[in-house]
Amino acid sequence: MTNEIEERRKKRRARRVRRRFLSFLGFILMLIYIPALWNWFFSVNYEIASIGTSTLEIKVPVNGLFLRKEFVLKSPGDGILIPAVQYGERVGKGNEVVSFIQNDMREVVENYKQMEIEILKRVVAEFDKTSGTERAMWESAIEQQINKLTNISENGDLSDAGSVRKSIDNILEAKARYMLESNSVMNKLGKEKDELDRYRSSIEKSVKKVYSPVSGIVSYSLDGQEESFTFENSQNITIEQINEAASASANDNDWITSTEIEVRKDEPFCKVIDNDEALIALTVPEKEGKEILVSFERAKLAGSKLEYAIEIDGLDQRIPVTIESIGEPVEGTYKMFARLTKYIDRTIDIRGFKGNLIVQNVSGMVVPLRSLFNVNSVDNTADLAVVEMDKAVFKRVKIIGQQDSYAIIENIDPTREEEHVNVFDIYLVNPKNVVEGQVVEK
Repeated sequence: MTNEIEERRKKRRARRVRRRFLSFLGFILMLIYIPALWNWFFSVNYEIASIGTSTLEIKVPVNGLFLRKEFVLKSPGDGILIPAVQYGERVGKGNEVVSFIQNDMREVVENYKQMEIEILKRVVAEFDKTSGTERAMWESAIEQQINKLTNISENGDLSDAGSVRKSIDNILEAKARYMLESNSVMNKLGKEKDELDRYRSSIEKSVKKVYSPVSGIVSYSLDGQEESFTFENSQNITIEQINEAASASANDNDWITSTEIEVRKDEPFCKVIDNDEALIALTVPEKEGKEILVSFERAKLAGSKLEYAIEIDGLDQRIPVTIESIGEPVEGTYKMFARLTKYIDRTIDIRGFKGNLIVQNVSGMVVPLRSLFNVNSVDNTADLAVVEMDKAVFKRVKIIGQQDSYAIIENIDPTREEEHVNVFDIYLVNPKNVVEGQVVEK
């Protein structure tokens, strides 16, 4: 019995020793692995990259409102208008824009136009039989216009292609009419010409030509704001009007001229737009507006002009503009006016728009914005965690431009090389919870 009790005591003692040993071993393992587990759960997997170079376009979001010199033409009576100038084409001062026809003379005019077309086609067919100075004259005139088209194609600017096409059409029509009056053609088409003259004389009193009071671009699309948003009224334009026009914009530059337009007396049917210049009223956020104002005042002191470019949503052409004036900020928004003298024909039916003002192209060392920390918005400086000798080293840099998710940086003091960052330096893309001197495994 005594031996059994002693045996049990030995076993209990062995179990206590074993438990103590296991507890001690577990304590040692905890001391070793808990910090590792802590880092595994709570540390960040650092992403590294090398500093590269790039060029960023610095853009400012804007709302815009076009102010143009627009002259509205009204119908002389009830009837139809036959456009002589297509949408988007230029017309000279005093030149015909449309022909007005009374409703009761419509059929007579149609017969006349059809007969004229048929006769002119036959006259053009006679051209192949001509020779000498007459043929050389027409071929020379057409060749000049074709050379213009070739130059336009080589330059990549097709803004004048429509006027060249119109010129070629006019030359061909003038050639046909000239030949129609010549003796050689009169002998062959004398009866047709006499009939054409009779039709012409019968409708001359009923057809009224409408002429343009100014030179410019013709648009048959009216928005009803032609007399409200003008050059003369520019200083009265409010920030609210600009923003409302931009929000209501529905730009459509695919307008096609109708063959005939039904109108009533004194009804506006088209406008002629001055192609020399236009104004754009812009609203700009206050922060960016202050920077533009500084550049504007600096340009004035230097006797120069502040020139930017505007990109309009839905339009693939950037519009070069010159800043004319900048007002005081109102509720966090600046109002400014920009003048344009190019590509007015591309914007004739745009009243309000949303877009961007391209204020600067900045080149230099580029890093993601999320890699910069301790950013000072007053002097535009920030820290960048550069990896040197496998350790994180914080270096202060200056932000000279940012767009979207990237920034262009430069060194603050060019004379202190030990604080410089350079192209191809390794940096932490996500420096969250990093302390200076921390070991970073690449």
